[in-house]
Amino acid sequence: MFLTGARLFSGSFESAIYLLSTICGVPDHISVLPAINTNFSHHICAGLANGESITGQNSISHPSVPTALSSGGPWDSSLEIEAHDSIEDANLPGSLPSLRKQYIKFSKADEDDLPARIERLWYINPYGQEIRPAANPKVLEAVETSHCVIYSIGSLYTSIVPSLILRGVGEALASSAIKYKILILNSNNDRETGPSSYPYSATDFIASIVKACQESRGKFGAVHQDAYNRYVTHLIHLEGPEVPKVDKVELGQLGIQTVRLYGRKVEGKGLMYDEKALLQALEATIGGGEGRRDVSRRNTLER
Repeated sequence: MFLTGARLFSGSFESAIYLLSTICGVPDHISVLPAINTNFSHHICAGLANGESITGQNSISHPSVPTALSSGGPWDSSLEIEAHDSIEDANLPGSLPSLRKQYIKFSKADEDDLPARIERLWYINPYGQEIRPAANPKVLEAVETSHCVIYSIGSLYTSIVPSLILRGVGEALASSAIKYKILILNSNNDRETGPSSYPYSATDFIASIVKACQESRGKFGAVHQDAYNRYVTHLIHLEGPEVPKVDKVELGQLGIQTVRLYGRKVEGKGLMYDEKALLQALEATIGGGEGRRDVSRRNTLER
């Protein structure tokens, strides 16, 4: 709410982030950069392996229970659009109804499986047409001048991939000047990396990242495995029954090193990373942990 108010007041989302960072005392050496620097909403669409598509981040990640506009009679999408257009809001007339629903009530703990795996993700305009937005130039500059990039824990198709398919990001990440490109693997699969009958493996996570980076560069279609370690060089993962399967031999053949950590179980949340062990693993991977005396044995480097 603060960011929204500050954006409306300043006319710039980037300025709103700077204002919040200043008020909260975020150190000067930390930059929070929006992947797309715009005051307009951008939406995503996911294509499934069975040919279906799902429109909107919430519908992909954690859809709420749909609410009918009227009871009885056949459903008509044009009637739903007309009903939405009669309400004055921030959306353009004729926008897709699925992009205008509130999704206030939802639960990520109780999600239905997708009918098939997600194969591709792309941006759309309010009318459902595919677009290819460019990344914030400051983001590209930050990536190009980095020696380490970390793909953090998060929803694969609604948090990570949307930032990677932006024009310019794939080219920046492919640079050989970035020595460490580290994926911290989620501790479990979710709705986006299912269905539960065919869950994603660690290799599938990496393949999705690589495909997104290639599409950012305008290269669509199958991705050759030789390209994998151009975008991911290291994988950090937990050890546990719910963790996506990690085939260290296969990843080694792809030129990707793996680091295994033993996490901690948290009631109601399952297996989670131990912060200290994760920090040590990152420091060891990028060469910043030499000489530390409090090195934990809770992580194991697998080659």
